[in-house]
Amino acid sequence: MQFSKAHTVAVVAVLALVTITVAGFSGAAAAQNSDLDEVENRTVETSNETEYVEADIVFSDTFENTSSETAELTIYEESAYNQSGTSATPVLEDSWTASPGDNVTSEFNLSDTSVDLSQESEYRAILTVSNENNVDSAYVAADDESIGGGWFGGGLDGSPGFGAVAAIVAIGVALVARLRAGGA
Repeated sequence: MQFSKAHTVAVVAVLALVTITVAGFSGAAAAQNSDLDEVENRTVETSNETEYVEADIVFSDTFENTSSETAELTIYEESAYNQSGTSATPVLEDSWTASPGDNVTSEFNLSDTSVDLSQESEYRAILTVSNENNVDSAYVAADDESIGGGWFGGGLDGSPGFGAVAAIVAIGVALVARLRAGGA
């Protein structure tokens, strides 16, 4: 089945409009659901060798619109988090207030009875701040776990709406290639 150029352009335009609309609504919903920025959200696996879980945050040398920044760590059992999200009961919560240039490192020892973490378990660690631009890097990991991907600021792949822009560009490139090849 052959389509005219006008039909192809119309279909692409509608797809682009739908993509932009969905991305816009998603961004607005995300902005309404949280006034904290997530800088780490990962599974932390403890082994029979794990002695502690560590949170490490390096704050920027200058802060945007504030003189201090608060970071909050919430850790859930992974299975409870998968079932209930942030409605699950946390097994550990902590927070820190920092000034520009501060580095925060906290160790939660599994042998400490006040810390509800144990060996050979999976947890979901979520680290949030008021403004992610005030953080240079952050991670949460077990001491015997290789650090494979803490949040480090920047990068377009973490920018809201980037996926929608990439999709529109891909559609445009495909349309141009089709039109240049003489496709209908």
